[in-house]
Amino acid sequence: MLAPAIQNVNRGLLKRAPYAISPEIPEAQHNALIDHAVELGGPPGPVIAREIPTTAEGQTLEVLVGWERLEAFTHKDAFPRATSVPLGSIDCNSADAAYYAIEYASLDQKAAGLITSPLLYATAAQAAIDHFSKPEQQWSIQDLANALCIARPTLSNRLRLLKGLGPQTRELLQNGQIKPEFAKILLAEPSIERQQHLATRVARGMMSTRVLYKLVHPGYEPPQTVAQPRGKSRDRAGDLALMERALAENYGTTTQIALDKGSHKGYVEMHFSSLSELKGLLAKLDGQVDTDTLIKGDLTLRADNATQANALLMELGANTDPDLS
Repeated sequence: MLAPAIQNVNRGLLKRAPYAISPEIPEAQHNALIDHAVELGGPPGPVIAREIPTTAEGQTLEVLVGWERLEAFTHKDAFPRATSVPLGSIDCNSADAAYYAIEYASLDQKAAGLITSPLLYATAAQAAIDHFSKPEQQWSIQDLANALCIARPTLSNRLRLLKGLGPQTRELLQNGQIKPEFAKILLAEPSIERQQHLATRVARGMMSTRVLYKLVHPGYEPPQTVAQPRGKSRDRAGDLALMERALAENYGTTTQIALDKGSHKGYVEMHFSSLSELKGLLAKLDGQVDTDTLIKGDLTLRADNATQANALLMELGANTDPDLS
């Protein structure tokens, strides 16, 4: 939890953290912030900074949260001649700084009604990786995800939005005209022109995620509702297809989801074809899942013929007779 020491700081000692998330602020909202600053006689909300080594310009603090409030306070229509700014100062390491400047600031900005988006988050995240990486120690996506206290696939998907969308599609996402789930599907469209065409149709409310998925993946057929031959009858509904696709992308293996509509019981099958693949799958699950008891079920080892069955039983230690068939 934050417990910043509030103090008046010379504004010349401050700089914006280069990796801090920067919300878009419409003119009317910016004017409202300025009016609020005039009423308060200070920034219209918390400003939080951390100590840094003195820069060439003599700056000793970088602002992690509330730079937009600081700008409203020092605006020409508010207090342009103010020599000092009231703010909270914290002592934190690089990982904590990234957390407060991105994840904490994002939540703070949403609570304040400012415009944020997965793209702005991704831009700040990429800036943090570049800023904190050193020749002797590079920051990975996993390192930053740990610092931000979010799942690595969540961060990876946001960074993919930043790198895989065309400029006009990014603008539609940023403006809220298309939702992140549509943008994620559009990442698979190799043609930027067609991607933009589909994004424009989505923005006009002309299609669902399922329709868009089929347009981006012409050969895809959603699974039909069929009974599963495992224990009680379970149904695989077509709307599970996108979740299966997401798991397949995240874990790199064919995945099947089945749920009982009545009891909501079910299973997730993840396929593997070697012990190495199983080890990799377990490592990914260990890094993704926080609740240990959620991972339970049966491990099924299949053999394609009698020779493989005998070899499997021998290597498992169930049988020591090489002639058993």
